[in-house]
Amino acid sequence: MYSIDKKAGQNTVYKGVASAEGLAAGECFIFNPQGMVLSQRLIDVSQVKEEQLKVASALRIVELETRKLAQLSAEHEENNEKAGVSAAILEFHKEVLRDPMLIAEINERIRTDFLPGDRAIFQVFRNYIQKLEVSGSRMFRERIPDIVDIRSRLISNIQQKEMIVQVEEGTIVVCKEINPSEIILFARKKVSGLVAERGGLTSHASIIAKSLGIPFVLEVEGITENVKTGENIVVDGYKGIVVTQPTDKLVEQVREAITQQEKTRKVEQKLHAEPAMTSCGHRVPLMVNLELEAEIDRVKRFNPEGIGLLRTEAFFLDTGEFENGRFEGHDQVRFLQRSAELAGDKELTVRLYDVGGDKMPSFSSREENPALGWRGVRILLDKRSLLRFQLELIIKTLRPFSCRAKVMVPMVTNVEEVIEARKEFDEVCSRFPGRKIDFGVMIEVPSAALMAAEIAPYVDFMSIGTNDLTQYVLAADRGNSAVSGYYKPAHPAIWRLIHITVEACRKHNVSLSVCGEMAANPGAAAVLAGMGVESLSMSAPNIPQVKKVLRLNTLALLEKTALHILKCGTVNEVDQILKDISAK
Repeated sequence: MYSIDKKAGQNTVYKGVASAEGLAAGECFIFNPQGMVLSQRLIDVSQVKEEQLKVASALRIVELETRKLAQLSAEHEENNEKAGVSAAILEFHKEVLRDPMLIAEINERIRTDFLPGDRAIFQVFRNYIQKLEVSGSRMFRERIPDIVDIRSRLISNIQQKEMIVQVEEGTIVVCKEINPSEIILFARKKVSGLVAERGGLTSHASIIAKSLGIPFVLEVEGITENVKTGENIVVDGYKGIVVTQPTDKLVEQVREAITQQEKTRKVEQKLHAEPAMTSCGHRVPLMVNLELEAEIDRVKRFNPEGIGLLRTEAFFLDTGEFENGRFEGHDQVRFLQRSAELAGDKELTVRLYDVGGDKMPSFSSREENPALGWRGVRILLDKRSLLRFQLELIIKTLRPFSCRAKVMVPMVTNVEEVIEARKEFDEVCSRFPGRKIDFGVMIEVPSAALMAAEIAPYVDFMSIGTNDLTQYVLAADRGNSAVSGYYKPAHPAIWRLIHITVEACRKHNVSLSVCGEMAANPGAAAVLAGMGVESLSMSAPNIPQVKKVLRLNTLALLEKTALHILKCGTVNEVDQILKDISAK
């Protein structure tokens, strides 16, 4: 693709974390918004109403700005194959702006403490942020930049400050930290890349950068102190590196690589209408993973052969009132209905609420190690009314549709859990005769993979979640940059556990799919098919490249390659095999 020649004073490489894939080369813009200066005065009683009206006005205006940002995002995303997520994140912003408890507390601070509007907003939001910081949930902590963004916009509005920054098209934005709304505004300016000193791989800023197709490298320590606005830099969102003072040769190579990638994407577009199969005709259905309703319209053009993973926990987490299973499920019903329409007569696999870990329910207590705590099936079996409610909701909603409906239970670790969950499933299904729904489990924990043969008699299918399986097998938190080097999905141990699961499913005539990130890796996906995995599910934009690699290989070759991988002893050996398969 390109090579970095070491030269004195040039091609200095800064290592960060790859957050959104892509390459960029161009002039950088140091984005360093000035810190806010709050009003220090106290108001008198006659000014309370005036300050409260200022806050109400700011809330309305910022909500209108948020709607405008959503429109700008939609316009930018119209032809972007990674689009669809940012609208849901902006919806979260709107929900915060409408939060009656938050608004009431701001007004109360103005009324009782005689604080001016900007200070009242700052203090109430500060308390909110502090609660998120000590929540023990990574997901909640990663919402903090969004809360800070909303707070800054409200205070800026009250203080009559402009939010939009002037940057040139093709600029690479370099900053200490960046908020989601700022990314969307920069996307409107057609920036070509983003670099930040702080952030998280699953933060909203990171998700929006991916959805907008902007190369993003984060956790690049000290970068803002070592570049100046107007200097050329190179950003590699695949490797997670930033190159300052690049040579002309390097810039030319990177731009050639970008041009070649565009040509490749256009070729891949033609594959949408072609079936997913090997060159010898062996079919491997490629399905899509879905989490948000906003994604549905945008995945249609990739022609997925069903929905292999429909995540539902967003509906659980949004209100936090579900402990007893008594909640309004209108949004979830609509999501299920639209997903069933997308699936048509193909598969629709709904994963039951996969909460816990970094997605803590409101009724749980803080845990020292939530990844090894109360999560997945453990919550569902302890809160059985919640399990029954969701099963009823799924069955009733999908009854009129022709899709092949499936339900799967997350994070099982032993046979007993499967038996108990199956009992609940069968009991609920008995009350809704005439609608066949398959029952399955996620294989995400080493014990479940090792016990797959014992689990198989109680299920209709299994789906391997390679993300969590890798995390648990290798004892490497996939969201922790300090151990990211240990998180290796290509590790031989992962392949051996997949093989054990494949053999168990073959023996018991149970269908098997993979829905983790490994399925989105073209080389790994092809080898999974050779190992005996029947279908694969991934983010829609990954379908063309996976389809392309499948269609270039025979099943016999992939089976032989799978056997070769099972004999590997190192990650490097496996990586080389996967590269060879993908490079055809």
